[in-house]
Amino acid sequence: MCGIFAVINDKKNNASQTIIEGLKKLEYRGYDSWGIAVKTKNKLVVEKHIGKIGNAQTFLPLSNIGIGHTRWATHGGVFDKNAHPHLDCNNQFAVIHNGIVENYLEIKEKLIKKNHKFLSETDTEIIAHMIEEELKNKDYSIDDLAKKVFKSFKKLAGSNAVGILDAKTETIIACRNGSPLVFGFDEKNNQYFLSSDIPALLKHTKNVYFLNDNEAVVLNKNFFQVYDLIKEIPKKINFEKINLKSSSAEKEGYPHFLIKEIDEQKKTILKTAEKNIFLIEKSLKYFKKAKKIIFIGCGTAYHCALLAKYLFAKNGFESDAYQANEFSAFSNLINKKTLIIAISQSGETADTILAVKSAKNKDAKIISIINNRGSTLERISDFFVPIYTGPEIAVVSTKAFTSQLIITYLLAKSLNFKQKEGLKNIKKLSKELNKWLNQSLKNKIIDLAKKLLKENHFYIIGKDLNYPASLEFALKIKETAYTHAEAFASGELKHGVIALIEKNTPCFVLASNDEHKNDIISSATEIKARNGKIFGIAPFESKIFDFFIQTPDIKELTIIPNIIIGQLLGYYLGIGKGADPDKPRNLAKSVTVK
Repeated sequence: MCGIFAVINDKKNNASQTIIEGLKKLEYRGYDSWGIAVKTKNKLVVEKHIGKIGNAQTFLPLSNIGIGHTRWATHGGVFDKNAHPHLDCNNQFAVIHNGIVENYLEIKEKLIKKNHKFLSETDTEIIAHMIEEELKNKDYSIDDLAKKVFKSFKKLAGSNAVGILDAKTETIIACRNGSPLVFGFDEKNNQYFLSSDIPALLKHTKNVYFLNDNEAVVLNKNFFQVYDLIKEIPKKINFEKINLKSSSAEKEGYPHFLIKEIDEQKKTILKTAEKNIFLIEKSLKYFKKAKKIIFIGCGTAYHCALLAKYLFAKNGFESDAYQANEFSAFSNLINKKTLIIAISQSGETADTILAVKSAKNKDAKIISIINNRGSTLERISDFFVPIYTGPEIAVVSTKAFTSQLIITYLLAKSLNFKQKEGLKNIKKLSKELNKWLNQSLKNKIIDLAKKLLKENHFYIIGKDLNYPASLEFALKIKETAYTHAEAFASGELKHGVIALIEKNTPCFVLASNDEHKNDIISSATEIKARNGKIFGIAPFESKIFDFFIQTPDIKELTIIPNIIIGQLLGYYLGIGKGADPDKPRNLAKSVTVK
């Protein structure tokens, strides 16, 4: 949630334009307003707006230094005055902030008693006034400024990332504790950048440093310095080289990132599997020592965790799966013999990080499966498996989910000494996806979406692996089409769920060519007997289906094309309803607050 972008020594002396382009690359993080501050002559100039950046332009004065922010409201309504950046009383400091200052009311009351005037309802604004109070009536240097910023930041309770632009010294200082920040350095042009995530930096530099918790960076036109915030001493750092093309964060001719990323699964699934064979082998030692295996995640990542539980059971291994936001109820069962497999696209999901930290406090071992490099989750894990999908820009997860699922599948197969068989099945899946996921299939889904546009309720049933698959199918419909979609284990129908079925109620049946085939058809027949309309998603046809979409038959991995139908249907339904499939309402890509 929220996005930070900043630049110093902008090579075109047009920092505001560079910042607005950077913020557009961070739109997927979720936001409801945005703003920019630049230093020009002897003052800061700020522009703030509610709503989407879209094709917006900024007409701020030319400058080579500035900061920008996309805000997802937590404290205070969605108004221009609550958008970041926020200024102090003297317009000396501009502040942008991701996170929540949990003790802001207490600090604000003290500042009001010292005659500070507040213009917004946000927790962020206090930070500008805190720094102003620390430096009041002082002729300060950059070192003085840094010390006072560090002092102020350490008073903030909660998970936060803060960027401060000082007009006097033309310096930007950023501090991190819990919310992501990436420092980018373009050595050729001597440009410095700050961002919440990699995609906004790819156009400018591939040399980055991921700030750790309790680290800060001081940026000036003449130098940069990273600090240990606890000891307040400088640190030597090594930049990482990011091997991603800037085109990976572009639509490349597609109308939306979501449909591009659905298509990319034809490549990302196999790429993830082949690149991680060695790491999967290396991770097995953690499983062999564990007495208890637990998968955790939120939303789509939880559905991946639940599918992993089924896959492990099929290979003879007991495990459990919990929603990370409900993990605290079971944390008393964790000990040093527990292995936690944490699944997260961003690696910054607040609930997942809290669950992992709780498990670590009880000496559990942590393996994380993440897309974003340099994330908090990666850094606090004992072992990390990257999924090599490239940036996933659409808020709705597709290619990251299927790649994470493939990792859990290969883990289960490897533990059962069947890694070669697993890799063979993945290669077959990739080959089938390349033939099956084509325009003809999309046209069929478009026709189906047109027929279903006016429907307000969908039900999805599945059995065995297709039950958690149906949960993910339903979530894609909810996220992109804003339509109620509810998934059930097919065996639950007769235990109450079937009361929901009315004439022509759309019911999707997810099935595989497995030992449960007859059971799922039997459940579909029960729905049909109540005049429900049956949409079959399976490798086989049945007379019970009113509408049928054939999926490739790849044993357990049939669930992946079954789910892809849900991804496509959600996308085209959303388009038909006028929704933005890349940025669904009220949602953020990276949920960095509790």
